[in-house]
This record gives sequence, C-alpha cells and structure tokens, in this order.
Amino acid sequence: MNHLFKKKKKAIVVFSSAYQIGISTYGDHQTFDIYKYKRIKQKLIDEKKLKARDIFRPSPCTDQDILMVHDRDFISKLKDPLTVNRILKIDINSLWDNSVLEYYRAVCGGTIKACFAAYRYKIPVFNLGGGFHHAYPDKAEGFCLINDIAIAIQVLRSHRPVHNILIIDLDYHQGNGTRHIFKDNPAIFTYSLHAALWETGPAMSNLDREISSDIRDDAYLKFVYRDLENIQKVFAPEFVIFIAGSDPYEKDTLADMRLSREALLKRNMFVLDLCRDQEWPVTILPGGGYGPDSWEIYYDFIVSAFE
Repeated sequence: MNHLFKKKKKAIVVFSSAYQIGISTYGDHQTFDIYKYKRIKQKLIDEKKLKARDIFRPSPCTDQDILMVHDRDFISKLKDPLTVNRILKIDINSLWDNSVLEYYRAVCGGTIKACFAAYRYKIPVFNLGGGFHHAYPDKAEGFCLINDIAIAIQVLRSHRPVHNILIIDLDYHQGNGTRHIFKDNPAIFTYSLHAALWETGPAMSNLDREISSDIRDDAYLKFVYRDLENIQKVFAPEFVIFIAGSDPYEKDTLADMRLSREALLKRNMFVLDLCRDQEWPVTILPGGGYGPDSWEIYYDFIVSAFE
C-alpha cells in the first residue's frame, strides 16, 4: 500500500496480526496480555479514531537486520526452540516450533517500519508492540529476545541521513540492554527513568535515573520535565524513540509504582508535544505493561495524539 496521504495526519499506527503468533500459543500468562494491542487497534477503529486501511502493516525483520546489533552465534541459538524455552521459561509445542522467534521478528519489523514512517512523514508513529530494551548483543534478558530499538536505529541510520537520536525510556524497568549497546556511541543519547534497576555498576546511559517506586504523580512528572529540559541543553536530536512504558501505572499487576492514569497521559503528551514543537520525528513503543488494565494507558496516549 502506498501511503501518500491526501491530507496531513496527526499520527500513524503500525500493527500486524503476526504480533500475536507464538506467545499466545503457550496459554494465558498471568501478567502479560498478548491481546491488548489487538484490543487497542480494534477500539481505535470502533471509535473511528483511525481506519483499518490506514494501519501500516510491517514485514518481519530479517537476519541481516538483526545482525546489525546481535552476534551471529546468538542468533543461531535463538533459532533453537529449546533455547528460547529456557530463556523465556515457557513450554514449547515441539522441537521445531519457532513461532516465538517469529513473534519477535514481526514486532521488530514493526519498529523498523515505524521509524522509517516517522522519518518520511514527520508525524508521530505508534507501533502496537515493541520496546525490548533488555536484550544485549549476545544475550536475551527479561522477556526480550532481540533489541528492536537498537536494530531499528541501526537499520534507519544505514538507509537515511539520521545522526543524533534520542532514546527516551520511561518504562518501569531500566533500559539496560539499549544503554549497553550504545554506550560508546556519542550520536545516540540514552535516557532511562526507572524504579527498577536492572543492572548494577556505573551507569552507561547518558542519563540513567533511578527513582523510588512510591513516588507520586507530581514529583514523577517534575523529573520528566526537568530531565528533558536539561537534555536539550546538551544534545540536539534529529530523531526520537520513546518507550512509553505503562508499567508505572498504579493498576499494573507486576510493577509496584502508584502513578495515576492521568499522570501517565500527561507524561506521554508532554514528550509528544515536545517532539512536535521541536519538529523531531518520533517513533513510540509501548514497552512494559502488565495486567488487564495496562492497555488503557497506551490507548489513551494514541487517542490524544489523534486529537
């Protein structure tokens, strides 16, 4: 489909039914709702916020894409369902079932497509999946097999003249994999504001801030506002990737923060408005979010972006 818009759209959504292969095959997980992104997509259509034909449908990422970040030996290991089983602590259907890896390929392909669309159309692009910020070049961590953020950045920069990229990671958990991958790259500024420190040792992010999980709305928002204001003084991005984690939500069933639905919408719209004001193309990823209510946070964000 050739998406040459007749009129300027306020945002774009990327989604594929392939986002639900693999993981959902293994039964209901207590924390992660695999169907939440499909639910978001369908409600956006039902509420006439977007039309089905306007959804961008990506292709899965390739081995060549993944090799721009991950080790070849590591990729070979991921093609073994037994290895994936051990990493994710799930039961596999058979020794030849690679559907879980295909799920990650599909979502990573969506992040790549979202980045290219954001660059081309200069409007916010939401991927209904992604934000696998714990994966390292040679290992998977925290339900992240591959790092779609880093892969998409490397693919984009290999095809488009994009230099400085700002990663804004507001997931409950530290974006440790991403910060490690780009620790020696001055063109990539990594900012992580989190309550759960995933990796100890000296911070490698440009700004790696740990906060208390019992922080309240106003104090949390002040950190976001101040940090992004200070980042602008030392870094001039040409492109932004925003991991809009919903797991700081007070109803999240895995994390222990107590932020309100209203505060998270303020946070998300502050970042979006900043990108629009500064004319920074931005790709938005949902990151973490667990339990039956987490989908509402990302849905609120997308709806507000279309208004």
